[in-house]
Amino acid sequence: MLAGAGQGTGRFGGLSLLGSSVPPQCLAEADAALDVGGCIPAGILPVSAGCLSDAAGLTNGTIVFGAVLFGLAVIGGLVVRAGRRRVAGPA
Repeated sequence: MLAGAGQGTGRFGGLSLLGSSVPPQCLAEADAALDVGGCIPAGILPVSAGCLSDAAGLTNGTIVFGAVLFGLAVIGGLVVRAGRRRVAGPA
């Protein structure tokens, strides 16, 4: 349920950003690119979890999958934190 709420909020934010920054004649193309960029990772994660569970067993596959996602989340957090340091404050 929380994943759905997160995905819905992200989708709403993406559409809001598109509506405010993309010319009206290009909105369909920008929305299609947003869909591809969001649906491919959303599809790859469950498929990879299933393949990993088939290969290593459900328990081991879940542990490895969770560890990989945790590592990616930590890396993402570090990238965001490093980017925030470089942004100058308001003038």
